[in-house]
Amino acid sequence: MQDAASLAQEIVQGKGYILLPALFTLEEVSEARLHILKLAQEEPAGRLLKVGERSRLYRLLEEAAIFERMVQHPQVMEVVEAVLGSDMTLGGFSAHILYPGASRMGAHVDYPYFTMTPPYPATPVMAVQAIWMMEDFTETNGAPLFAANTQKLHQFPDAAKFSEIAEKVTGTAGSVVLSHGLCWHDTSSNHAEQPRVSVLGNYNPKFVRPLENPAQHLSSNFLEQVSPKLRQLLGYEFQAAILKDVQKLQSKNRAVPERANPMG
Repeated sequence: MQDAASLAQEIVQGKGYILLPALFTLEEVSEARLHILKLAQEEPAGRLLKVGERSRLYRLLEEAAIFERMVQHPQVMEVVEAVLGSDMTLGGFSAHILYPGASRMGAHVDYPYFTMTPPYPATPVMAVQAIWMMEDFTETNGAPLFAANTQKLHQFPDAAKFSEIAEKVTGTAGSVVLSHGLCWHDTSSNHAEQPRVSVLGNYNPKFVRPLENPAQHLSSNFLEQVSPKLRQLLGYEFQAAILKDVQKLQSKNRAVPERANPMG
């Protein structure tokens, strides 16, 4: 694998997305996929959002150990931190199910950009999205579409241009796509006979208000045993990170000598 700095450069200044292959085994993600489909079938109140032939399932972190490992996978963290900074946070984490016959969502950019009026700011980068493949993503089962280099346009997608230049990103189960929040993307239609399942993570700088609150429904027992990295991702280190920034600024200001007063 390329080093994290080169991969981060590809996300920001290159085509806008990368593929990290096979970070989990087929057995691991197959078990996770079945767990997601079982939960979605039960339609848990407040956790499932279903629109047509697609569903979003929330509150995954306590469901199985693989989700906890997924959201803070070391290789993913290296790349995302190289883009957003080491004190970035988790803005959202959910499963996405495309049932057979599901059509495209429509080309879009990610939160928080879609809440803003374009042209979007070039810096700082405000979102990196992770798409974990819970099975092989193929040409027929709804693999995501990405339009390379469009994060540099700082605009909401133009539907005609997107259709002209977008390409499907396929890969094997256990792989992950990391993309700039401004890179135009969409799901393709699922023409397969089985649901296509992914897990989505949205990572943001610490100053961006999260789209979701991943920690809100977690038990105290779970929160007590999580890793320091996951505590940071869940926002528990937010005040400490802000204080560190203030201290850096104060130190920098103290290091700048005051100009002599010519009237003194």
